Amino acid sequence: MDLTGFSDPYVKASLICEGRRLKKRKTSIKKNTLNPTYNEALVFDIPYENIDSVSLIIAVMDYDCIGHNEVIGMCRVGSDAEGPGREHWAAMLANPRKPIEHWHQLVEEKTMNTYVSKSATASSKPNIVVDSPHSE
Repeated sequence: MDLTGFSDPYVKASLICEGRRLKKRKTSIKKNTLNPTYNEALVFDIPYENIDSVSLIIAVMDYDCIGHNEVIGMCRVGSDAEGPGREHWAAMLANPRKPIEHWHQLVEEKTMNTYVSKSATASSKPNIVVDSPHSE
């Protein structure tokens, strides 16, 4: 939270392939809140033959008009993710064009960066709900 006791959060989703960001999408910023609600779809068009080689990194960010935006927490969803991120991905693939909700525990940015670096070379607990990349 900022000095005001609140935050200006938004969500940034990055499409990752072999450790590189291919595309990104962002939600709107929810001003002065610690409990934001997003009713927005972040859509990525992924050819089905590439679905096993991509993943999503979901970052909850705190917008700052002065300086840089801070990462509140992150999670990974994809076939190469661990635990809930992999389970959510499998459920989305099994139910195309249907939103599949799942709670994800966010981790610190340095934890996610370590994981992404390993993935690329190998070719407080806020939560977030991520919908299916197949939803319309």
